[in-house]
Amino acid sequence: MLLQQQRLGALHPSRRAFGCPIGQAMRRAGPTGRVSRLPVCASLTVKDSQSGVEYLLAQKFWQGDAYRCLGAATRSKQIVFVNVKVYSVAAYVEADRAAHELGVRYRGGFFERDDDYCSAILDGAFNKAITVHLVRDVTGEQFTEAINKSLAPRMQLAGDTASLDEFNAYFKSKNLVNRTEVVLLWSLAGDLEVLVTPPLTAPQEYAQAKPELRIRSPSLCRGLFEIFLGGRPVVPEARAEWAKGAKTLLESENVKRATRKN
Repeated sequence: MLLQQQRLGALHPSRRAFGCPIGQAMRRAGPTGRVSRLPVCASLTVKDSQSGVEYLLAQKFWQGDAYRCLGAATRSKQIVFVNVKVYSVAAYVEADRAAHELGVRYRGGFFERDDDYCSAILDGAFNKAITVHLVRDVTGEQFTEAINKSLAPRMQLAGDTASLDEFNAYFKSKNLVNRTEVVLLWSLAGDLEVLVTPPLTAPQEYAQAKPELRIRSPSLCRGLFEIFLGGRPVVPEARAEWAKGAKTLLESENVKRATRKN
């Protein structure tokens, strides 16, 4: 995962942006009535080194406080002895709430292995999101089929297959072409909120976006996120990156705490 600073372009002109275009100069009327142009701000991004997909380091979704990207990696699948890249995946957490909770766990001696950091993210009392960026065309059924191999047994055990059926039905008619993003947000209320975007040409902020699907099911939320953050993740490289990202977030919390003491 690479962290870099660059100017980000807007979405393709034929596509409507979900939030404010990132990196675009803004025009504002001054007290004299003259229009001034504010400077373009550089935005920090996180780059998936395997696929080249970039994500905003600081993100805003349609609910919750400011989020931070913990890292990204690529999911590959072997087809006829060839390793084919399918999607890139990134994890986001509400930055301040997650940092505070990581700090509490750290001071309680909770962290011994990388697994403990991922467990803290999975169990944490804050909003979190998984963003999947397609790097090849797949159908909605192909997308859910891969997920269901791990998710279906969990949902059967929880006795909530109806929520999984609703999730699958939503994707059944979807055509997830290259550069489409699928946002899966797990809210504190226990809702899974889903958004599928048109193909993107640059990282996009989601503050003004509206989820297309909302399912009230803590079991579905946890089961889905366990696929990525649990002990047998579908993208092991991503889980390793997210543990590093959680450590970085914890370090920032420890610095803030030490500064307040001084």
